[in-house]
Amino acid sequence: MNAIAESAVDELATLVGAEQGEKDVQFKDLGIKVGDRLVIEPPTKLGDQPGVVKLIGWVADQTVLVTMPDTRNWAGPLIDGDEVSVRTFSGRHAFGFGTRVTRRSVRPFEYLHLEFPRRISMRQIRNAERIATSINARVMDADEPVPTVVTNISASGAEVRVWEPGREIGDKVTLELVLDIHKVRTRVVVNGCIRNRHDIPDTGEPAYGVEFGDINAQTAVFLKSYVYQNLIEQPHRRL
Repeated sequence: MNAIAESAVDELATLVGAEQGEKDVQFKDLGIKVGDRLVIEPPTKLGDQPGVVKLIGWVADQTVLVTMPDTRNWAGPLIDGDEVSVRTFSGRHAFGFGTRVTRRSVRPFEYLHLEFPRRISMRQIRNAERIATSINARVMDADEPVPTVVTNISASGAEVRVWEPGREIGDKVTLELVLDIHKVRTRVVVNGCIRNRHDIPDTGEPAYGVEFGDINAQTAVFLKSYVYQNLIEQPHRRL
């Protein structure tokens, strides 16, 4: 396995903090389809900012075709022979593999041929994965909606800056959030219960720990998609 492949696997292990051990799978087992987003890590000569591409298609054991990433934050475009690592998720699983650019095509539009991956690492993502955020939110169970900020979130709860009038531990609350899920702004309303009050470590601002409850299936999907998307695209936000 080349250095890029090893890096992809190691980074994936750090990223997801798996419930189960690492496992190798085949490309056909990823559960992704044409149009799905993949995160691509450029070689160090181009920078360290990940890019996002879309899957165009693949030919088993030969090539994977993806759109050209936005390279404005890189030192230049990918060229033939560049080694990259790729990350994605499907369901509750995160996947990573190393590959290289075998051909950069420009007609009828720019896209990349990637070497078909020989090894793909899969790990299961824990329900409790939490990411740092700064999401404007509203408390909806007051006489008038009260603005606040969600400073971190998981599929099962959130840290929310204290709002006025204050609340007590054990109080029920309803939060309205707008989540950016794959560039689509999605309104989510969740009920929860205040479990603790504490100070945010970096700022010292008071915050509530809110545990979500009575989440319907659609809201659960939105929350998990938002968390998983950020775990893949911005792993530095993982707490």
